[in-house]
This record gives sequence, structure tokens and C-alpha cells, in this order.
Amino acid sequence: MSRSPRGGWCRLSVVPTLALALFAGSLSARAQEAPPPPQPFPEPAAPPDSGGLPLGVAGLKLKAEIKAHFRDSKALDFPISLPSGGTIVASTVAPYASFEVSDVELAVEGTLSSQVFARAVVHVLDLYNRNPTSSDDRIALREAWIRFGKRYDGFRLPPGTTLYVQAGKAPRFSKQLTRRLESYGIWTTAVNRFEELGVEAGGSFGRHVYWRGALANGNPLFMRDLNSLAGDNGTPERTPDSTEPSVYGSGFPILYDAKAQELGTTGKMQWGGGLGVRFASEDGRKGVDLLAWAFGRQLADHASIRGSYYGGDLDLLDGIGPGLPVTSRTKTDLGANLEARLERFSLFGQVVRQDIAGLVRWGFDVEASYRFPLPGLFALGDAPFLNWVQPAVRYSFLENDFTGPKGFVAPSFFWDWRKLDFGLRTGLVRGVDLTVEYARHDMITARGTLHPDELLVTLRAGY
Repeated sequence: MSRSPRGGWCRLSVVPTLALALFAGSLSARAQEAPPPPQPFPEPAAPPDSGGLPLGVAGLKLKAEIKAHFRDSKALDFPISLPSGGTIVASTVAPYASFEVSDVELAVEGTLSSQVFARAVVHVLDLYNRNPTSSDDRIALREAWIRFGKRYDGFRLPPGTTLYVQAGKAPRFSKQLTRRLESYGIWTTAVNRFEELGVEAGGSFGRHVYWRGALANGNPLFMRDLNSLAGDNGTPERTPDSTEPSVYGSGFPILYDAKAQELGTTGKMQWGGGLGVRFASEDGRKGVDLLAWAFGRQLADHASIRGSYYGGDLDLLDGIGPGLPVTSRTKTDLGANLEARLERFSLFGQVVRQDIAGLVRWGFDVEASYRFPLPGLFALGDAPFLNWVQPAVRYSFLENDFTGPKGFVAPSFFWDWRKLDFGLRTGLVRGVDLTVEYARHDMITARGTLHPDELLVTLRAGY
């Protein structure tokens, strides 16, 4: 379906047989929930997983989720002098206070047989993942995949040696699947934020060692702000000859892997591999998981970004006017994840070194949280109200080993960055939680350190 220049409907790039298989399998399926994490320590947004389902179980589960927000972003402007003698201004995407409904998520997932699991997810609005914010698609197919064999994630140990193959649009195997805050860290934005179109295989050697391998299209390299809204860059209102006011500011963007744009590969396939080790108690309440991973691909000369006249990949690095000092077209991501749980305490850390056409940057994210159960302070109807609270803190660090020429239109690409996120998540009633968090930025520019901070309050209701 075609898309209007203001966003509109997206092109749902998914293999038709995948959707047919999912809904055909549901015709005779009975309702079945994926196994929850061990009580009384449930995660509020645990990822779907077929590992551990009993043999012979088939079923279908429908899910819906809506998010509403209060957001207050600090107003900042940063003038940039161009070689032509003109000046442009990088500014906060949407300063000051705002209430907004950001996303409606509809998901269907099911076990089609004891060894076949499938999932499809559609997001409507998805305001905080649109890029450019005002002109990207309003409806997006975020996931659509089918898996043959069982994949064991989190702190679930496999029974022995296993094997699975997965095809479709799915998260990278290196992604943090459960965040305790609504916001993202620097590196969870830069390299693992969005799903990719491809094939993944993996399995385990015994109960404690596992491996992953992937071949995917590779999402285009683009730019986005590190706060909740990505900002507008290359939208119709921001063309040089436009007289219309901009809907959103540009923000202070970093380089990141944007959403998958199309099914065609253009000959630039991405490879990925990982090797991990996991030790956990049988009930999943204690454990540690360490995964080393790598991804690589060749950047395209140009990658189209829907809603923006800017191109991705090498076209973005060339810039308008002077470009960045690229020395190749190879992009590699090297990293390691550490995840640990001790009863109610959870820890996730990720360290990354990235080489983008000879532009090297590195850093880490680390997030810790602790869940305190509450007895339910009073009843709301027949349901207890206030069931748990979970304080969480995340620290992110980005260091660039490159710089750019004077007059480059997005100098934030090569600014060093520190980001501290802290907040409190509260379970109000079953399926409804409230998160209050604050992002403190140290954005290190040639003119000193700036602080484009943001307060974010999220009310999330799921069924």
C-alpha cells in the first residue's frame, strides 16, 4: 500500500506464507500462555519464548498494549556555522511539557506444534520509534517470524544439546529483551534497537554453552536523538527552500541502525555470530549469562529513509558539504552482554566497539534494578492495588575515536556522551504499571558540556 508524504500506511514487508502459517495453525489451537517467569518474581515485560513448553502443546495468544506519557524535555539550541557562511540550529526535538499517547501494540503469537513457534507484532502510532518523527509510518509491522525448534533465553537452561532455525523480522539475538525503564541506553539505541529481516540459527552444546548465527539485510545507518523522540531531519518542512514551520526540532542525533526499510537486500547482507555461556538455578531465580557477539556488513552508497530526503549509509556520512573522514565501506559491531539475576535483583551490561567505515567508537550500557513486592495497599474492585515497586538505574558511555570537519551539519555524530537514567517502576494492578524516570545527559561539545535532560512518565496497560 502506498504511503502519504506525512507518514500514512507502511508497506508490510513480510513473507505471505509466514502469516498464513500463523493463522492456519490457530484455527484448531486452544488458548495457551507462554510460561511466566518464576513467582513471586515476575518480570513485567518478559520476552516471548517457546523454550520449556511441554511437548504436544499447541495454542494461540493475542496481546494488546497501550502507552500514554507525560514528557518534559529541556530546551536547548546549538548554532552550527556552515562553510557557505550560513547558520543552522540544532535544537531540542520538542521542548517543555507534553501529554501524548505514544503507542498501541497488537501481537499474536502461538505454538503451532511442539517444535514450531511464531509471532507477529503491529504497532500503531509508535511515536517514540518513528524517525523522522513527523513523517515516518504511523503503522509498522515490527515483528513477523517463525521458529522451528526451541530457543532458550533468559535464565532457562535447556535439557541438553538443542538446535533451532528462525526466519522473518525479529530482534537481534544480542538485544536486551527486557528493559526496566521505558527509555533506552546509548548503545541499546545505537546497535540493537530495531528488528531485522533475515534468518537466524542457534542452539546449545549441553546445558550451559550456546551459540547464535544470523544472516540479515542489515538495517540502514541513520541518525536519531537519544531522548524519547527521534526528531525531524530531512522532512518536507526542513528542506532549504521550505517556508513551512518545522513540526519537530532536529535534536542532537547520534549514528544508529534505523528500522528495516525494505525486503530487498541490494547486495549488502549482514552476517552475525555469537557464543555464550549460562549458569542458572532450575527455578530461574538465580543465574548469570555471558554472550560475546559480532556483526558485519558492507555499507551501501545510498539507503532510502522513508519520510526523509537524507539518505542512509555512506550517503549520510558524506553529509551536505564536508563529509566525515571515512576510509572504507565496512561496518562491524563487536560486543559482549552480561546478564545476571539474584532473586529480585537484576543486572544487564553491554560493552560495544563499533567501526563504521573507519570511524571507530566504543562504550557501554549497564542497568541494575531491584523489585520490592508489596501486599497490595488496598483493593481496586476485585484486584489488589500497588503490587510491587522496582527502582532502576542505567549508565551509558560513548567515546568517539574520530572527529569531523568544521561545518559538518551534524557535529553531534562525533561528540562524546555520558547518560544517566534513573527511575521507579510500579505495578498498579495486574497488567498496568507506571514508570517515572529522568535522563541526565552530559553531551560533550567543543563549546562545553550541555545537558539536554528529559523527564518521562509512562503509564502502560497490557492485556
